[in-house]
Amino acid sequence: MSGQHCSIVRIAVACAVALVTGCAPTGTGQAPDAGQRIKLVYFNARGGEASERKLIERYQNDHPGIEIEYQASTAMSAPSDTDAISNLIFNVQAGIAVDIAKVEVTRTPLALLPAHAAIELTSIGGQAVPDRLDQLLNNNLAQVKGGIWSLPYEYDPFGYVYNADMFRAAGLNPDQPPKTWDDLRAAARALKSTYPDVWPICHPINNLSKIQPFVWGAGGTYFDQDVLPTRADFLNPGMRASYAFMREWAQNDWMNTEELSGPRAVQWMVSRQCAGMDYSTNLTMQLRANDPDTDWRSAPIVSLDAQHPQVNFAGGSALIVPSTSKHPKEALDFMLWLTDVPAQRLKWGLDPALGLALADLANQATPDNRVVATDPGLNEDPLWKGVLNPVPPRTPGVSPVYSQIYTVLGDMQERIFRTQNDLDAELTTAQAKAQQLLDDNIAKMPELYQP
Repeated sequence: MSGQHCSIVRIAVACAVALVTGCAPTGTGQAPDAGQRIKLVYFNARGGEASERKLIERYQNDHPGIEIEYQASTAMSAPSDTDAISNLIFNVQAGIAVDIAKVEVTRTPLALLPAHAAIELTSIGGQAVPDRLDQLLNNNLAQVKGGIWSLPYEYDPFGYVYNADMFRAAGLNPDQPPKTWDDLRAAARALKSTYPDVWPICHPINNLSKIQPFVWGAGGTYFDQDVLPTRADFLNPGMRASYAFMREWAQNDWMNTEELSGPRAVQWMVSRQCAGMDYSTNLTMQLRANDPDTDWRSAPIVSLDAQHPQVNFAGGSALIVPSTSKHPKEALDFMLWLTDVPAQRLKWGLDPALGLALADLANQATPDNRVVATDPGLNEDPLWKGVLNPVPPRTPGVSPVYSQIYTVLGDMQERIFRTQNDLDAELTTAQAKAQQLLDDNIAKMPELYQP
C-alpha cells in the first residue's frame, strides 16, 4: 500500500511540473520499435485491487508483447469518486501518460468531455466497440451524440441489505422484506423496540445515488430527461415526499447520524449497529464472507406504495482511454478483453483459474457482461442470492456537469438530515444551483445538446 501511495505522489509531482512547463496531452499512439514490448499504464480509481492485478497478470501471460503498469488512486488517503475525477483530469491536462482508466460509470466519462480528457472509442476500434457495448449493462451511460466514451465494466445495483436474524428476533418475517414506505416504517418501529440502541435503517448521508430509487419509486424525477438534461426539477411531489421521508428517519432516530461509506458499511452491519442498510447489493456478499454465521439478505429498495413500481439505480465502473494514451489501440484491446465473457468469468470466479479468495470476489461490484450476469452458476449460488438485483435501473440525468450537481444534491441531503431547515427552501436553492450548472454547460457546449 505504501508503495502504491508513493507512486501516486510521484504522479502528482510530475503533474505539477508538467503544468508549470506547459506540457500538453500527447495521445500520439506511437508504435514501439520492432521487438519492443508495448507498455500500457492502467489507472484504477475504483478498487477491487486483487482481481485487477490477477487479470493484468493473466493478460500479460497471454500477450507477451504487452506490459501493464498498474496504478491505483485508491492508495490515496480518503479517495472519493470526485477526487478520482479531478485527479484523472489533472493527470491528462499535465500530459501524464495513462492508457486505460477504470472510473465511476455515471459521472466520470462525461465529466471528462469538457477537459478533452477521453478518446471517443469508435475512433479507435470501429464496429467492435458498439458490438461489445450491446453485450453490457449500463450501456446507455456510455453514449452521447453518436459517440461511445467508455465501456461499462462492473455493474453496481443498489438494494436494501438486512440482517434476517434481527428481523426474526423483532417478530418480522425475513422472507417478506419491506416493499413500501409503510412497510419500512413498521419494520423500523419493530426493530427499534427490540433493539433500542440499533439503527433500524442506515443510509449514506452525503450521497445522491442511494436516495434516487426512493424519488423514482415515488413518481418523482430530478430532470426533464435522463441523458443530457436541460432543466432541473427538484420541487415535484415525488422529490418533496422522498426527502421528507428521509428526514422522518432522522427525526425518529431510525438512521445513522454519522456518515456511512466504504469499510463502515461492513463494520456497522457485522457489529449490529444497523439492522438494514441502503447500499450496493454486493455488500451482502461481503457480509456473507466476513460473517458467515449470520443470515444476510438483500432486496430491492422500496417504493412509495403498491401503485408505484420499484425503480433502481445501478452505478459501477467503466473503462476509458484517456487522451494521453500512447497506445490507444492496444489499450482498447485490453478493455475489450476485460469486458468479454472469459475475463468476466475469471473476475467473478465462475472460472476459478485466478485463484481469488472469497473476500476478493465479494469486494467488487457484480458482472457487467449480460451473459455472465445471467449465468445460472452465479444466480443459483447461495453466496450470490439476492445480489443480482432484477429491478430495472434508471439513468440519473448524466451530463458533463452531473458530478457537480451530484455534490450540490449530496450537500443538500446532508443539511436535510442534520438540520430543521425548510425543506422547500433547500430544494429551491439546490434546483437553482443545478440549473445554473446546466445553463453554463449548455452555453459552453451547445453542439452537445442539439437534437
